[in-house]
Amino acid sequence: MNAEEKYQAELKQSDIDHHTPTAGAMTGHIIANLVIHSLKINQASLFAKGSASLFLDEYAEKWLNFEKNEFEQLNHLLVNNGESIPTTTDQFKEFTMLEENGADKYNDGDDQLFALVKDFDTQTLFITKAIFLAEKEDWPELAQNLINFLAWIKEQIRLTQNFLGHDLREGLYNEEGDDDDDF
Repeated sequence: MNAEEKYQAELKQSDIDHHTPTAGAMTGHIIANLVIHSLKINQASLFAKGSASLFLDEYAEKWLNFEKNEFEQLNHLLVNNGESIPTTTDQFKEFTMLEENGADKYNDGDDQLFALVKDFDTQTLFITKAIFLAEKEDWPELAQNLINFLAWIKEQIRLTQNFLGHDLREGLYNEEGDDDDDF
């Protein structure tokens, strides 16, 4: 089997896994979200004005470093277990659940910062599902990594919501309106 045939087989298996779902497939979404979120953090850190720029001066680099490290760890966990990972721009765009828009850099600084909080919150949905699936699939090292990642994200949400003067869950996803019983 040549390289192109192997890649096509990977894409076919990935499509099957994303419709099942599996811990590996759900983690693929998390990996794609990390790539896009890192781009959005960088954009906000460069363009946010006002007090949000001061907050980002303190936190953006920490967030970027943590997310880069998490990206690497998750990639290795998946590859070490024979799972495919998103590696191309097309795959990152296909698997991310975060939205990006170049015009967002002109939004009010607090709005840019809150958009990052909403992205953190979106990531928790995928991480929670991936933890459940990893535990179900008896994949403890993935579950533990994701539990630690979830705890870190929740802390970033709290810190940022406090800075913005919001209640912890203000403006974020509410499970009461969710009819998703997939797991």
